[in-house]
Amino acid sequence: MTTQPYTGGHGEGEGETEQELRRWIELCRQLKVGDASWAHPSFADLVAACGFYQPPAAWTHGGTQQPGRCFQTASEWAERAGWTYVEGSAFVPSAAPFSCIEHAWCLNDGDVADPSLPDGIATGYIGIPLSHTFRRQQQAIRGTDAVFVSDPRNPLTGINTDVLRTGLPTHAVAVHPQRPDIAQPSSGVQPSSLPSPSSWDRGSDRHTHP
Repeated sequence: MTTQPYTGGHGEGEGETEQELRRWIELCRQLKVGDASWAHPSFADLVAACGFYQPPAAWTHGGTQQPGRCFQTASEWAERAGWTYVEGSAFVPSAAPFSCIEHAWCLNDGDVADPSLPDGIATGYIGIPLSHTFRRQQQAIRGTDAVFVSDPRNPLTGINTDVLRTGLPTHAVAVHPQRPDIAQPSSGVQPSSLPSPSSWDRGSDRHTHP
């Protein structure tokens, strides 16, 4: 699957945080687990190709955010509230010198809802919003909450090399209502079949394709 990277920020142009996060992702692309025959030789390459940037938003949904459990908590909120699960990279200045971390969060009404990192920790996010169907399939196959990367709670599962080798199927990515091109494969989904904005936080399941 080939998609266009989302380079327009959150409607305000590329800011300093987004530039720095993309610089880190570009560096991480060199940490390859596959060769040139793979669709994406590294997870960072997948994020660079299919992810989009969003700024943080305040957590206003009750309960305590739970650092260190991002894949689990994002999955739980996706199931409980119907939000869209996103997996990618977050920019965390306090983690310097390695400020780009693998992370999972959710989208609620198109805005970041991070049930793991307390407000102010992450200053920017680039990730791939996943349909509920694809997320559940991959989590069941892998036996872990993380869809693409190694889950600290179950590290033996490792990286999802199957997806990196073959690329994302057309039904995997939930479509951004303002930028449907980020989730549209060059040879797959037609514009008329893209999800409506109202389906964004349902993971686009009603509009997926085999």
